[in-house]
Amino acid sequence: MQLWWKVYFGIFAVLAAVGAMGAALRPAALTVVDWADLLAYTPAALLALGAQAFGRSLLPETFWKVLLFASVFWKSIDIGVSAPKVAAQAVDLNARMGLGIAEASIVVALITAAFVSGPPLFALYCKGYPDGDRARIRLPARG
Repeated sequence: MQLWWKVYFGIFAVLAAVGAMGAALRPAALTVVDWADLLAYTPAALLALGAQAFGRSLLPETFWKVLLFASVFWKSIDIGVSAPKVAAQAVDLNARMGLGIAEASIVVALITAAFVSGPPLFALYCKGYPDGDRARIRLPARG
């Protein structure tokens, strides 16, 4: 499992670098949400992924819990802002290329969003709750 985290960290770091270069080349093309995602969420995700991949964490669990809460809160806003844009592009694709291409683009967008958002949030969870959160998810015993 450790190898998976290292590979994902490398992929995410490359994607972050490409995103940063794109932002540097065309800063006016990015919205406030894009800038916040690039300048706040991406470094936090890289920090969590690096800590998970290489097993080194110098930060206390409380910091990871706060970062996890902030990241989940931010990603829900980010996806909420991005979803209408994806839907509008799908409608445009439907008009130009047909329903099949539009549906395929929606599926690809959903898979990409899950691939880019899920593992960093899970890494933050693993760092904030290293032993899991079993006390909260355990079912009550029958009496």
